[in-house]
Amino acid sequence: MNDFKSRLSAIRQNQRNLLQETQALLEEYESSDLIHENEKLRRQSEEDRRELAALRAESFKLNKQNAELRLSLTEQILDEKLNILRLSRSKMDTYFAGSKVQRINRLRLFEEQARTRIHKMMTASLRLNGGEQQQFRLKLEELSEQLEISLDRQRRWQEEADRQAGESLDDGYRLLEDEGVDEDTIRRRVRQNRIEMKIGLNWINKLAILLILVAVGMAFNYTYSTWFNDYVRGSVFFLFGALLLGGGEWLYRRGRRTFALGLLGGGTAVLYGSIFYSYFLLGIIGMGAALLLSVLVTLTTVLLALRYESRTICALGLVGGYLPLLSYGLASGLSGPAVYAAMVYLLLLNLLLLLVSLHKRWTVVAYIGFALNTPAMLVLVWLADSRWIGAGYAFATFLMYLALTLAYPMRFKRKLSEWDVALLGINTFVGCGVMYALLQSSGAIEFRGLLALLFGLLYVGLGLLAERLVPEEKNTRLLFYVTALVFAILIVPFQLGEAWTSLGWLAEACVLSVYGRRAGSKRLERGGWAVMLLCIAAFVVVDLPLGGLTLLISGENSSVFMVKYTLLTLGTLGLALFYAWDEFRNHGVDRSSEAERRVRYSPDERRMLLFFRYAALLNVWFYGVYETFYVYERLLPNGGSHYLFYKMLLAAAVTALLSVGLSRFTLIRDEVTRMYALIQYGIACFIGIALMLTMPVLSARSDLNGANDYAALAVLLVVNAAVFWSGNRSLRSVVRRYPQAGEWYPVGIAAYVLVMLTALLGVQLHVDDFGLLYSLAYLLVALGCILYGFRRRYVHIRRLGLILTLLCTAKLLIFDLGLNGLGSRILAYFAAGFILLGISYLYQRVSNRLEADEGKEPNDDAEKED
Repeated sequence: MNDFKSRLSAIRQNQRNLLQETQALLEEYESSDLIHENEKLRRQSEEDRRELAALRAESFKLNKQNAELRLSLTEQILDEKLNILRLSRSKMDTYFAGSKVQRINRLRLFEEQARTRIHKMMTASLRLNGGEQQQFRLKLEELSEQLEISLDRQRRWQEEADRQAGESLDDGYRLLEDEGVDEDTIRRRVRQNRIEMKIGLNWINKLAILLILVAVGMAFNYTYSTWFNDYVRGSVFFLFGALLLGGGEWLYRRGRRTFALGLLGGGTAVLYGSIFYSYFLLGIIGMGAALLLSVLVTLTTVLLALRYESRTICALGLVGGYLPLLSYGLASGLSGPAVYAAMVYLLLLNLLLLLVSLHKRWTVVAYIGFALNTPAMLVLVWLADSRWIGAGYAFATFLMYLALTLAYPMRFKRKLSEWDVALLGINTFVGCGVMYALLQSSGAIEFRGLLALLFGLLYVGLGLLAERLVPEEKNTRLLFYVTALVFAILIVPFQLGEAWTSLGWLAEACVLSVYGRRAGSKRLERGGWAVMLLCIAAFVVVDLPLGGLTLLISGENSSVFMVKYTLLTLGTLGLALFYAWDEFRNHGVDRSSEAERRVRYSPDERRMLLFFRYAALLNVWFYGVYETFYVYERLLPNGGSHYLFYKMLLAAAVTALLSVGLSRFTLIRDEVTRMYALIQYGIACFIGIALMLTMPVLSARSDLNGANDYAALAVLLVVNAAVFWSGNRSLRSVVRRYPQAGEWYPVGIAAYVLVMLTALLGVQLHVDDFGLLYSLAYLLVALGCILYGFRRRYVHIRRLGLILTLLCTAKLLIFDLGLNGLGSRILAYFAAGFILLGISYLYQRVSNRLEADEGKEPNDDAEKED
């Protein structure tokens, strides 16, 4: 029994616990935000349904009214059309009737004239004799019958033509009467009515309000010198503004919307003018009261504009606020504290626009306010005694129009329109221009860069704000970041001056590019690219003509330009190597994550980076040659012996070293750099060969040659030997790649040796007679060709040596021996004979070797020949 009691107690306790837990869950459920939010959404849904039903009913009513108005307009157009047709038909009937009577009268007149003439001729025929009279009368009677027939035919034709013309006109009129009214006709009539209503209601209404405002200003000035005291005059115009507001409200409630809006806008404008004149002209209120009343009128205008959703009220309020300032300034002028009071007054007017822009996007009103405010701001800044207060006022005005342009798009997440972008640009240009002009006039030009930095940071902040509030609007963010980049670019010339602009942009470009790449920000990186392009353009357009070309033209140069060029070369080369290293480091790396995909380069960007790398490498060559010339000029300011010769050798040496460096540097090596290195190598070799061919280092008179001349000749020989050696190595690699061209490789080498040997004898050693020395030198070359051909088993070079031998021998026997004395001829004979013997000996040895390979005795052929 106790066990059962304990079990019942346990069950009851469990039930109590479950009840408590259920109660707690119920309380939590009732207190949950989801329940309240659900109830709120349900109530809102019911309200939306009721509003939707009301809107549907109103839409049905409007559609019905529209259909009735459309039917009435169609019937009106049809009635006007039928009246026009009836009037036109009546005019046509009158015209054709008169024309028909006129034609009948002309025909009857012709008939009478013809009968009269026939009658006269018959009377005249009575004077003739009998036979002729009878014959003539018969002819006249026949002519009279033909006239009757012709006249009758003409009458019938005319009646038929009149009947056809009448039927055609009747058919045309019936067709026009049966036609309905098409859509184009209705649209044209609606457009005509709209234009008429716009002119008669809107434009005339606004013009009337403007005339009233002008009359108020003139009345203030007139009553100021004629009627009443100051307090009565001010009270009358305040009362007039209030009456306009009350009349506008009364007419609006009775359906006179457009007319009422004009009165409401005119009332706010009159109130603005009353405040302005009461303070500036009459002096019946103080500064505090004027500001308080201006704030109240501004708030009233904002509330009215938003309540009635009317641009007219806001625009007329602005115009009415600016007209008193204009009229007072033209009449009495502004000076001293009145200028600063006018600044505060205009800021309150701009506050009106700012408050409206938080709720409505009225671009036209913003442009009207900006157009009215800008001249007034310029005048007030110019009249202000303190340039710093003027700058502050200009900056505040810039911020206010920046805010009123961006307030609505940012708040409601809308896209900036083209008009918004244009207003931003104009506002930025005017604000910056005014503030920079004030800094210039006050002598504080050292703050120009700081001001550009301030504007840049402001637009960067706007870009970040747009990225957070409207992340889908990429064009808006791009606009802000580009504007910030423009100001970042302007920091350098404004702060450092034009002389160091390119270097400042260089540092800025490198920092933005490298940091943007490392941080994964494509905007910063692309901004760095844009600044780098601008830096290079500034250097080429400004620095290079002023400081760089003078070294090439006059041999003079400044160290400042060399510092700029050196840093520019190091910066561009360093940035190019950074991207090459980054590409090498990330080659083959998986970029599947979102962050990695954001830092990828498009194909166009990759091509641009490669182009930048090649341009930087090309600039390194230009810089190397230019720097070499600069150092050479500094070391030898007055020139020296073989000045141009050593200058060209230095250029060839720098070019050759860069070629070797490019071919060895694996980080940037590709097909383009290989070709680039090969071109540089060819240029270096060309310079060495050209010096041998065109620039003699020895004088034609041996007594004028010194140690410097022979040293220069030795250097030239060493350079050409190096060119021969490196060219030989390159050609061998080509021969190994294309072995079918191996026979022609030694032929080219032999031709090069002949050319250079001729240049050495003729250009450098001044051997001008082309005699024995040339022949002996060519015979030695021929001997070398034959020897090389036999050793390497090349047929073409051996035959070239044999042909050259024959030609040199013929030249020696025919031409050279007559140009020298007996001793020279003896030596020439000996030298040529020994050389020819050597050639013959070579052929003999080859012949013996061939016979030994064929298994014959060496002298068998000779014996057979004998």
